[in-house]
Formats: sequence, C-alpha cells, structure tokens
Amino acid sequence: MRLFILPPSFQGQEIFRLEGKDYHYLVRVLRKRVGDSFNASDGAGTYYYATVEEIAPSFCILRVQRRGPLERPFPEITLFQCIPKGKKLDLIVRQAVELGVSRVVPVISKFSVPRWESLSEKIQRLQRIAKEAAQQCGSLEVPKILPPLPLEGIVEVFHPAEPDQLGLFFHQAPLARTTLHQYLSLYRKGIALVIGPEGGLSEEEVTCLQQRGFSPAYLGPSVLRTETAPVFALAAVQILLLEKTAWKLQQEP
Repeated sequence: MRLFILPPSFQGQEIFRLEGKDYHYLVRVLRKRVGDSFNASDGAGTYYYATVEEIAPSFCILRVQRRGPLERPFPEITLFQCIPKGKKLDLIVRQAVELGVSRVVPVISKFSVPRWESLSEKIQRLQRIAKEAAQQCGSLEVPKILPPLPLEGIVEVFHPAEPDQLGLFFHQAPLARTTLHQYLSLYRKGIALVIGPEGGLSEEEVTCLQQRGFSPAYLGPSVLRTETAPVFALAAVQILLLEKTAWKLQQEP
C-alpha cells in the first residue's frame, strides 16, 4: 500500500476513530500496529500523515496530520467507457484509475450489453474498485464512478465546446486528420476520452459525437479489445502530457 484512503466520515480531525471495513483493512490485512505511521489521503486531493495511537477489538485511533493539497500536474481526464460484456468494466475501472483518470462514466451505446441487476450495487462495487486501485497506486484522489448514461447525453457531464476542454473519441477507422500531439498542444483543464464497446461505435454514434464537439483520434491499424483500448488511449495521452515540454512539433508549410 502506497497510500491509505480515509473514509468519508473523516473531516480533517487530528484524532480520528477508524471503524468497520477500513479498520479491518488497516489492522487485520495490512497488520498496522500502535506507533506505525503511513501516508493517507481524504480521497479528495488532500495529503495526510497518520499514526496509529491505539488499537481496540473493533476500532483504532489515528493521529492525522495534514501535509497539503494535491498539486495536479495534468488536466483532469474523464473516461467515457461504453459498457462491455461481463465483468470487463471492473478491470477497465481498475486500470483507468492506475493511469490517472479523474472519473469514469459508463455509457450505453448501440452495441453495449448492459445487464446490471442492481444499478446502485454495481456503481458501489466499481467505486470500491476505484478506491482499492487509488490506494495501490498512491493517488491522492479517488476517481468518481458516475451512473451510466446514453451516448448522446455525455455532454451533460463534459462540454468539449468550451475552450479549455478537449473531447476525443477513439475509432477503429482512421477518421482523424490531427495527431494526438496536435490535439494536446494547447493547455487544457479537462480532457475526455470516449471508448466504444465490443463492436465499436456505429456510424450514427460517430456523427452524434462529432456534432457535440468530440474529435476523432486513431491509435493505429490494430483492432483492440474494449478492455485494451482505454489502457492504450490513456497511456498515450499521459505520456504525451508528461513529455510535453520536450515536444518539437513540425509546423506545416
């Protein structure tokens, strides 16, 4: 564990009583003892340093010291993932969190197969996966998992028409006339990536996205699995942002 995510009941107290599943994870799974110290976060971007002061059969007492707010080096990234078959979304959420997304929005598209018996339970499960992944990779923020929405409704969550926002959808056909470098060459406060399900995006959905301000992006001729495509896309975007200061874009004549 690189970082322990404190529960929502933590509101900045210096002395905090940890109970329930979080207590079990810290004391029974991680085997923390009195006097042990570790890095922690409130899940919303603030960094803390915590020390175990007392351990009881069903709770422990932590002394929590605030270190400072998160300094975000990159734009916030939203992943719009069209719902795939089975439990693939669990894996996608875990990997997306490790790659630095700020939120994941499941999308119902033409070729999606959404068979969720309980929507609230599914969202809660995905949020738990996001928290586990954030703790594992050391993220100060736990990305939000939003309820699913239809593809034509994603502009209710993200507005690519605004000057500080960039919306991209990744398609198996080379529709893009602009490279990822050029898309990312301007500073953006927010970036959204749309990934299709098995079967990809339909022609109608491509038109719908373009009409709403999203631009096509291309990752090469290989047809990627729906659980591979978001990893590829997120990694490509993050690497380009990380190395942005070393870019030397060729100017067109």
